[in-house]
Amino acid sequence: MTTLTQVLDAHLEPLLQNYRIPAYQLKALKAYRSCRTKRLGGHSQYCENGHLMGVWYNSCKRRGCPQCQGLSNERWLLSQKEKLLAATHHHWVFTLPHDLLPLWRYNRRLMQDILFQSVARTLAQLAQDRQYLAARPAFLLALHTWGRNLSLHPHIHCLIAHGGLNAGGDWQSPRKSCLFPAKVMMQLFRGKYLAALKASHELQLPPDMRPSQFRRLLNRLGRTDWVVHCCKPYRHGRGVARYLSRYVKTGPLKNRQLLGFDRDGVTFGYQSHRHTRRSKARFEWRQFILRLCEHVPQHLKAMVRHYGLYHGGSQALLDAARKQLGQPLKKTTVSLTWQEYLQQYVQAPMCAKCGASLMGISQPAG
Repeated sequence: MTTLTQVLDAHLEPLLQNYRIPAYQLKALKAYRSCRTKRLGGHSQYCENGHLMGVWYNSCKRRGCPQCQGLSNERWLLSQKEKLLAATHHHWVFTLPHDLLPLWRYNRRLMQDILFQSVARTLAQLAQDRQYLAARPAFLLALHTWGRNLSLHPHIHCLIAHGGLNAGGDWQSPRKSCLFPAKVMMQLFRGKYLAALKASHELQLPPDMRPSQFRRLLNRLGRTDWVVHCCKPYRHGRGVARYLSRYVKTGPLKNRQLLGFDRDGVTFGYQSHRHTRRSKARFEWRQFILRLCEHVPQHLKAMVRHYGLYHGGSQALLDAARKQLGQPLKKTTVSLTWQEYLQQYVQAPMCAKCGASLMGISQPAG
């Protein structure tokens, strides 16, 4: 099987001779290249009776790595399932116009923060409106920066409960079945994002964009419809959480998508939005690595953020909502061990000598 490690082993150093890559992206690429190789050392695993079962290379544990984040993904998913309210949930997607991509490339950290803030403030404002809900909502936002063919496509996935906790501590159902109208959400989101861009003193314009062009761009975007996609409501939010968990830790590309590479380029497969069948894409290897760089998570920036009742500081309010919905109080999350992960999601190896299972004994390889 072709792996990202193989691609980076062959082409990362030649790329660095001609391109300057931001430090956080370079660190990530080098971690992906080293994952599960001798560069990171190894460890031995034994069965519960002390028989050596094998020696494996260590993983990089780097966010976005396609090779080693399976356990982290499952831990995140379990945590979300324990937190989610037993109520209908909506899945909405807020997308930035591609006209803003040049600004995004020069202001990733700022544009990302504004995107989260604009969506969160839009939903909070509508939730407080008596016309729609008049209650404290419960939602989480997850940032994706990629399209399925690794194109730059920044958008926010929103998972929000159909209702909220009102000022009296009671569960409040929405006035309307749609919770919030898509057109109104789009207009508020658009206005808040553009206003934040205009007011920012940190924004860096691309070299080929003059201030007058920037102002005209924002004025034009203020008159166009932005994409806010509203999926059908889910009876519970776990399905959306499962969908998001596929990308929260591992990023836009899995090793199984890589179909091969040579000295000229890299070929990978993906599920096209336009067609229901699998598609293939082939990029010259420099273009492939540079596209991958665009989706490396920003250092110390969360890709998933919780708001309202789902915020970490709202545990008492969340428990009050759970009581209203007939749920037990939220328990402290019990972390999934790697042994449990192997038993549940992989084929846990058995000792060839005695048939026993893996034991939690790990030590450096000799």
